[in-house]
Amino acid sequence: MSIDELQKTAFRAELKEELAKDLRDFVASEVDEEVDEEMSKRALNGAYWTRFRSIFFAVAATIIALGQFSEAVTLIEGSVVQLKSRLTHSVEYELLDQIHVGNTEGYIENLLGQPQVSKAIDDGIEARYYYNDKFLLTIFVADKRVAAHFVVPLKNDFTPVVVENDNTDFELQQSVFSAYPANPKTYVVDHSNTVSYYLEELDSGKAGLFFHTYLGYVSFTQKPADQHLVSLYEAVVHGDIDSELAVQSKLRENSSPNLHGRGTLDLVLIQKGILTGAEFANYFGR
Repeated sequence: MSIDELQKTAFRAELKEELAKDLRDFVASEVDEEVDEEMSKRALNGAYWTRFRSIFFAVAATIIALGQFSEAVTLIEGSVVQLKSRLTHSVEYELLDQIHVGNTEGYIENLLGQPQVSKAIDDGIEARYYYNDKFLLTIFVADKRVAAHFVVPLKNDFTPVVVENDNTDFELQQSVFSAYPANPKTYVVDHSNTVSYYLEELDSGKAGLFFHTYLGYVSFTQKPADQHLVSLYEAVVHGDIDSELAVQSKLRENSSPNLHGRGTLDLVLIQKGILTGAEFANYFGR
């Protein structure tokens, strides 16, 4: 090997070493804030950190092996997103924040891709279902625009903030119904062998745009149902109005919603978009 070739080899090795450090520092700085936030929410054991280190250094090694800078940058960006998604829920929270009533069909497809499942809800209205390991997102499309949408978390620690105000934030699966800063106009409840849910429609009062807010509890699994929901359903079935109002108040004061959304559709159409447990299991293998 000539002197020039030896110098090139040594220089290349030096650059790779510097690149390795720079890239590791860059990726670490990108996820540090997210990791710190997650640590404040839950205790992380040794196995968790071992998994994190293995992911991190595998990504770094792959990046270093690339010869093209542009490819390295692309891989860095994608890897940071994957790491954040594995370590926290911030990527998914930010994604959900980008969905609004009135968004075009094309915008939603660019943002989310094609839905795994869709079905007709009414004349000219289609419900489209986007499944993620962490949540199920339902988007109602009419005239090629988002007419309504709602999300249901699928993990206990997936608690998106759906309302922010000066006093406190309202988190799904954490805050109780009565803590939501609006009163229900109407509600529907059902509890049977195929589906169990409580849904209410509230005035959002958002800039006078006549949007509705949807808040509810829905169960796709065979886990024990919310007892307040069961009691409310029984009161409705038996036409016991006095008991119905009392039980609804107890439900709102003691139970936490796991469904939130907004839209211009009446609650009866939103209700039609709720999947039964059998449909959920069949469509998404859960």
